[in-house]
Amino acid sequence: MPRFSKFRPTPWALTVAVWDIYRRLPPAQRKQLMKLARKHGPKLAARAAKAAGSRRRSSS
Repeated sequence: MPRFSKFRPTPWALTVAVWDIYRRLPPAQRKQLMKLARKHGPKLAARAAKAAGSRRRSSS
């Protein structure tokens, strides 16, 4: 059986998947999602950048 532990979707594939899910949401839920993204998005981006930076430094 093949192993999928090294499967890493590309940024483009993730973008298309998120857009597809977003399109299917009702307008009220879209609005709620955007409100949450505006509130928590900067925090998540900062954590992701910090994690990526530490991962790069530890591997080199």
